[in-house]
Amino acid sequence: MPPNTPLQRLMLVVRAALSLTLAALALVGLPTLLAWWLLGGPLGWHHLLVGLAGGALLFALGGLALGWAIGRQRRDL
Repeated sequence: MPPNTPLQRLMLVVRAALSLTLAALALVGLPTLLAWWLLGGPLGWHHLLVGLAGGALLFALGGLALGWAIGRQRRDL
């Protein structure tokens, strides 16, 4: 059932925005922390750039896997 009141709609938007923000932080933050752990030293811009590249790579691999699964399902029908 769709939300009825403006407050319910607002809470739905807030819940979705919070979930997407946490997922984006995890997608960038985890590779950044891994790069910092592997390379050592103080956390800097090069660690963040490696984390952004790692996050973009993970996002692309997830998209490829999803596209492959959807294509395989359509072919099996």
